[in-house]
Amino acid sequence: MKGRPSQSTPRPREGTVLVLVLAFVVLLTFIVTAFLEDATAKIKYYGLFHNRDDLRVDAYSALESSLAVLSMYREVEEALWGPSQGWGDPLETTGFEPQNAGSVRVEYTDESGRLPLHSLEYADLLILFDLLAFSLPDREALADGFLDWTDEDNDRRLNGFDGDDYEDFEPPYLPANGPVETFDEFRLIRPFDELFFDEKGNPLPEWNRFRNSVSLYNEGPVNINAAPPLVIQFLTEKGLLDPYGLDRYKSGVDGEPGTEDDRLLTGTADQGILLEGAGEYASTEASLLRVKSIASRGQARFEVEVLVEWVGASPGLGAGGAREEDAAERTEDTDPPARRDSRQGSGRSRSGAEVQTELPNASDLGYPFKVLRLLENRKF
Repeated sequence: MKGRPSQSTPRPREGTVLVLVLAFVVLLTFIVTAFLEDATAKIKYYGLFHNRDDLRVDAYSALESSLAVLSMYREVEEALWGPSQGWGDPLETTGFEPQNAGSVRVEYTDESGRLPLHSLEYADLLILFDLLAFSLPDREALADGFLDWTDEDNDRRLNGFDGDDYEDFEPPYLPANGPVETFDEFRLIRPFDELFFDEKGNPLPEWNRFRNSVSLYNEGPVNINAAPPLVIQFLTEKGLLDPYGLDRYKSGVDGEPGTEDDRLLTGTADQGILLEGAGEYASTEASLLRVKSIASRGQARFEVEVLVEWVGASPGLGAGGAREEDAAERTEDTDPPARRDSRQGSGRSRSGAEVQTELPNASDLGYPFKVLRLLENRKF
């Protein structure tokens, strides 16, 4: 009688090998996935830096074109009042086409439309903090605290904090005893750190209104064409401005802001909007602009931001206010013949000797602006 064939059963050793192989496959999958993710991140990272130089060229080219458009409007109109004057989209005006970037745009911020913080006196600070709805004790503490931080001495004001007070903090530090350079510095100034930020350091609504209404760079009058509501309220509280007249004029004939017939205030003599004594605090011209040029391609992005002060001689004018052709006529009368020949492009004097062309002084170039600050991929 034949026996039944024995059924083979997997040995424990073979099952163990199978489990190890599967575990190895899973582990290898995780390793390959992690490697690919890391490699992809590095490729993107190096791609951004590789593209940055190309984008920088387009960003600076757009910035230069924008400044040229601003200079053109200032020369023709003899003043800059606001973007709706015609320079709101300078790249369209010049027909700018980027060479490397997928898109380039330009943004303006009228820094002269904000209150000159470092020029405000104690009474002005009290008005400002009152408009931010702080109580009288808090208004006095904020004003004294700011002045203590920025003055040159370490003497504490009645409601302020100075010298020894900051040394008692943990960790200890000292006041700047000079102008505030960045808005982040306010996190160190008592009681700004308590009244403008919550316990976690998040800014409160009062902080956003304050920051958008004051300037750390403007030292002159405010351009009321670009002034935010809080600044208009400040000037009204000081009795320097007719806010209703300003709204009516800027809204145009239809009386509705944001429509095509909106107007810029270009003078105040016949409008009566700026009242007596307003010249020290208010104007209608943009004298300090932040111009930001942003070039992007895919995820790569490059920003350059420049703070420009529009002061001095008009374009094409020298430091003395004379136009180039007038200066040239005077030079023709006073310069030696050899120097005149070199300016005319001969490169030689009448005697045949080489003559080096003399360049004008920087003060005679007639630039209508001065660059105060230039940053790349950073915030002011």
